[in-house]
Amino acid sequence: MESKESIDLKILKAIFGIASSIGSELDLEKVCDLIVEKVFKVINCNGCAIILIDEKRVRLQSEIGFGKRIREVEFTREMPLIKYILSTKNKLFIGNIESSYFKYSIPKGEKTTSMICIPIIVKDEVRGIIYIDSRKTNAFSSKHEYFLNILAHEISIAIERALNYEQIKKLTVVDELTGVFNRRKFDMDLKDTLNEAIRYVKSLSLLMIDIDYFKNYNDFHGHQMGDIVLRKMGRVLIENKRSTDRVYRYGGEEFSVICSETNKESARIFAERLREVVDKGKFDGEEKVKPQGKITISVGVSNFPFDATKIDYLIKYADDALYKAKDEGRNRVVV
Repeated sequence: MESKESIDLKILKAIFGIASSIGSELDLEKVCDLIVEKVFKVINCNGCAIILIDEKRVRLQSEIGFGKRIREVEFTREMPLIKYILSTKNKLFIGNIESSYFKYSIPKGEKTTSMICIPIIVKDEVRGIIYIDSRKTNAFSSKHEYFLNILAHEISIAIERALNYEQIKKLTVVDELTGVFNRRKFDMDLKDTLNEAIRYVKSLSLLMIDIDYFKNYNDFHGHQMGDIVLRKMGRVLIENKRSTDRVYRYGGEEFSVICSETNKESARIFAERLREVVDKGKFDGEEKVKPQGKITISVGVSNFPFDATKIDYLIKYADDALYKAKDEGRNRVVV
């Protein structure tokens, strides 16, 4: 059995080691994986997990000692343990789950007796939970609680740093006005997607989209109203894309969509659907703008390998098709 002094030294070394390892780490997944591994080694527990919580979901980020069974659990804000911590921001220290209110919180088949749950708080909001458990009664001491409290603080700093980093990364690839990806991201993604299509012999289609007579609208209503149209167009394209499609602002009033694993006919049908959605939509002040009195789009479609096998030619083919659509009267799709 370990002495009091050896346990203290072990915990202090672990705290120092974890703090040093995650001090400059920006990858949240790596931070959490490292922490559960260290906790599992330092504390005599059966399992350790980190659960992360954001506005949209509750997810198991990292775990050790549980295996497949915990990864099959669908975590929600309504689970009693999570709900309690979210509402109170308090930790849970349970020596015998059978005599606790939370005994019905344990998934069926789990053999848990002792547990500690420590909230991870970022900017006064619970953004995660460190969870450890044991099959033994009263398996954990105040030293273990102290250890996890310090780790929760370290993780909260790491999460805030990682979230800030993610936001910065997002700003470098997302067009601020429309909310779709920007040209820089388009260039990177098209290169990667085309290389993947070549390697795995997959089809790839590209849509180039232009808002018809947008200059006339801008000249008549001004740039602020024009920006509103661009924002709405970005939303329309995002809301109507398929799960495998990615939408970009190519420049000015021109957008593009990369359609992975999509043949030319499927791309044409999808482009036509987008055109119809825009044509049926309503844009403020469109009726006053000549010559159409309506906001519409023209779309050019190209396909790998049917039309081109290199990036420049794939873009050029879609661009040429777009200009043909405009020459033929606009508000149409050309492949």
